[in-house]
Amino acid sequence: MVDKPKSRLLKLEAIRGFAALYVVLFHCLPPKFYWFGVDIGFLFRFGPESVIVFFVLSGFVIKYTYEKSTDKSFRYYFIRRFIRLYVPLIFIFLLAYVMKCYSEGTLANPEWSSLLGNLFMLQDNITLKPNVLSGAYLANGVLWSLSYEWWFYMLFFLLANKIKPELLNRWVTFITIIAAVTYLFYPFIINRIIMYFAIWWVGVRFATDYLAGIKITFRRILPQAYLLFTIIAILCLNLFIHFSALKDYKYPAVAYPVIELRHFIFAAIVLFCAVIWQELKWFGYNAIFGIFKYLAPCSYVMYISHEYLVYQATYLRFIHNRFIEYSLYIVFMILFSYFLEVVIYNRIKKKLIG
Repeated sequence: MVDKPKSRLLKLEAIRGFAALYVVLFHCLPPKFYWFGVDIGFLFRFGPESVIVFFVLSGFVIKYTYEKSTDKSFRYYFIRRFIRLYVPLIFIFLLAYVMKCYSEGTLANPEWSSLLGNLFMLQDNITLKPNVLSGAYLANGVLWSLSYEWWFYMLFFLLANKIKPELLNRWVTFITIIAAVTYLFYPFIINRIIMYFAIWWVGVRFATDYLAGIKITFRRILPQAYLLFTIIAILCLNLFIHFSALKDYKYPAVAYPVIELRHFIFAAIVLFCAVIWQELKWFGYNAIFGIFKYLAPCSYVMYISHEYLVYQATYLRFIHNRFIEYSLYIVFMILFSYFLEVVIYNRIKKKLIG
């Protein structure tokens, strides 16, 4: 039985909800986590890979909504992207600052330079990558990915409006490979983000075929696969050249020059798994991921708020049962995220753009 278009999009929603909850568990569960006497902690050690899932989904959604929109002006596109990203984020910045004031018992230093760096989307994980302009605001590590998202949006619009459609893939291939090569010599925000655009573009290519009613096959994904494999090869060389840099980081498995390679290898896995699972008629998909579609509407706020509402939370410490304590933190985080993203954000959006 072939899925209807709406059910296929619901599958993406379910993955988004699952990925958001997975990142929460990645940060909150210990490396060794026992369930009925079996250590399953290793299953939750792939938080960085979950962010790659977000990138691919984002590329799909932006391409899909852009093509469906009747107004393709930069003003319309910019305002919608700005509101979507920044409105919930400003609330999280305020939450972080209030919690800092509370923990210090006085008006805390707002760290203006870091705040400005994050507002201008220049942040990255300053403790895990070289030549970072600004760290994530108040140590909310997941915010690194938002700077990538924002500049992906801008780069997509530029390419979609300045490059002929039949030349788009060639341009993306060219600029991302050039960025990867320059990354060997001087890793920086510009070449890092442009290099990662190749991952985001996987989602764009999926959406392009989806909108055209073209079945995604191994033959269809070959150009994107070749691009990812080329960058993987360059990043393997980067790891070889800069292997000594690992000693500078406390957690080298999630730091430069390993983390970039991990990200691109997983992006290639996502690319091929999507085709394979489609050929299997999405067997078992709903049973595994279906329930997570209910988290999708608030997944963005879950992602950017869990550092404070779960990971750093202590107000239920009196329970003296960590499983119950953190389960309640997660429930509260979901309720908070729903209220902020579904209720408050949508009302603000309606006021601003209708």
